[in-house]
Amino acid sequence: MLAIRRNYPTINLLDSFFDDLFNYPAINSEVKSPIHDVIENDKEFQVEMLLAGVQKEDISIDVEKDVLIIKAERKEIKDIQYNRKQTYFGKYERQFNLPDNVDTENIDASLNDGILKLIIPKIEVDAKALKKAIEIK
Repeated sequence: MLAIRRNYPTINLLDSFFDDLFNYPAINSEVKSPIHDVIENDKEFQVEMLLAGVQKEDISIDVEKDVLIIKAERKEIKDIQYNRKQTYFGKYERQFNLPDNVDTENIDASLNDGILKLIIPKIEVDAKALKKAIEIK
């Protein structure tokens, strides 16, 4: 799985200085992890991801094996001169390992007001089917 660095806004200039001082490529990737919440109830998991300024056509959501992969890109508008710019333009990616009790065929996704919302329904899983005894030879 791709190593994803969590990015937190710096609190003051001293924090910003240390962020810049330790600006290693392995740590500071060009691909950022978006801010997100994962909510669970009896029927489903919900993932709410902040993707302000990202267009629907610039988001891809895939499931490979038991991994949910969300990729997005916020494209910069070149004709604007910023006085101050704190938002990020570029690529986002986040991966989630899915448990055995989810229905990957019926994941629902919507984008509203810059928030990507995924509904991942749960299914009943027979615990005996997941358990396998190994015979010693």
